[in-house]
Amino acid sequence: MSSAKIVKDTLFYGLVPKLTIFISVFTLPLITPFLTTYDYGISGVISSYTGFMIAIMPMGLNIHLTNSFFELPKHYQLVWGRVLFLMLLSSLLLSIINFIILTFTLPMDFSVGLMLLCFLGTVSIIYNVNSILAQHLFPLLQNPKPLVFTNLSGSLMTILLSFVMIYYWHMGYWGLVVPGVISGFIVFLLFVKFIWIDHHIRPLLEHNKRRLTHMFKVGLPLVPHTLGFVFLTNSARVIMSQLDISYNEIGLYSHGCTMGDYAVMVTTALTLAIGPQIQRAYRSYDYTKYRSLYYLCQSVALISSTCICIWLPEIYSFLIRNEELRQSSSIACLMCFSNVVFAFYVFLSTPVFIGKNTIQLLWLVFIPGLLNFLLCLIFIPIYGYKAAVYSTIIAYWSQLLIPYFVSFYRSNVRMWLGDLRKIIFVFVVLLLSLICAQYFSTLMWWIKLLLTLLIIVLFLFFFRYKRMYELI
Repeated sequence: MSSAKIVKDTLFYGLVPKLTIFISVFTLPLITPFLTTYDYGISGVISSYTGFMIAIMPMGLNIHLTNSFFELPKHYQLVWGRVLFLMLLSSLLLSIINFIILTFTLPMDFSVGLMLLCFLGTVSIIYNVNSILAQHLFPLLQNPKPLVFTNLSGSLMTILLSFVMIYYWHMGYWGLVVPGVISGFIVFLLFVKFIWIDHHIRPLLEHNKRRLTHMFKVGLPLVPHTLGFVFLTNSARVIMSQLDISYNEIGLYSHGCTMGDYAVMVTTALTLAIGPQIQRAYRSYDYTKYRSLYYLCQSVALISSTCICIWLPEIYSFLIRNEELRQSSSIACLMCFSNVVFAFYVFLSTPVFIGKNTIQLLWLVFIPGLLNFLLCLIFIPIYGYKAAVYSTIIAYWSQLLIPYFVSFYRSNVRMWLGDLRKIIFVFVVLLLSLICAQYFSTLMWWIKLLLTLLIIVLFLFFFRYKRMYELI
């Protein structure tokens, strides 16, 4: 894949889908006066519980999607059809469980309105099945348009409906929940056309018990892995909802996390765009190229996190026309750096997925996720919602320690990264960047502008003279 192709696909996976974020960002001054931290609290708790179910729903069977695409290039549709059928059954069962949990968790009296809210907060579990297949299929085909433009249309509809329901109808948290359900249903139907019809991937019932057993044997260890992600991102809100923390404080935390998550979208887009390159580099034992791709992704993650953190005070003052919600600015600045190690996770996990050694994934995400859960459980009752911010950062960054304690990752990382002391260097750079970005965010705007330009120039200088692009 050429550098031009990588840039083009990164734009498709990153900037084109995020057009909706830019649009929604500019609607914030209009809708935030009609929203409260309570509204964000309700929406955040619903999305957290639903997120747990969505993480469990694939049952780890999604590992068979990428592997079968490379191993059975002419017959992968059969494997994908079996996975699709099993995920549809799983999503239906988990939707029922999620509905019951939300009914007894949300701080409202039992009513038709509560039942409707729980239903709307649950049905997206079923809609997500097609999206999982699409997120695997089109990057592998190196054809981003069906995935990108379908999700883009759904997101635009969500923004439009949310704007109308909040700005004109003043419906509060309903305006944060309902639009996603409606657009999710439309996206589900569009992917039926692109996946089920165009690529002949339809639900298939597996009758071979031996094959079914093998699929679950490989896939089920992935469940704690994907659940670990949810522990990292959503466990704080789940714990706060069970500890009777004010929904206003939960909303403050949720809003800060949402704004901080924008920092990782560039890295996510880049790793998705070069996913086939990452796979081929490792499968062909080209560890020099594999290492170069890691440096590229990690540098982009660091720069995007730093720049967004620096400018967040100005972003908040311009976009958030609500003094109550502006209190989350400090949370968002820290959360920009929570998942700055995402690139490290991608390059640690790729060999595991290729080798189908899924039991090793327990160390990679589930343990950090469990760490976050325990830290939140211990410190939120003492220090309140702010403890969740620091526990999340600690948990994410603990992934850097895994090669030092787990022999599998130690030998593998040495193979493509070389000296493990490079990880210490990465940690020091990330920590210094976090500290400096927090300080720089308090400076005058013109100083920030100079610093931002300096960071970008240094990045380009580094990759030009290290000739990283030539290795891609």
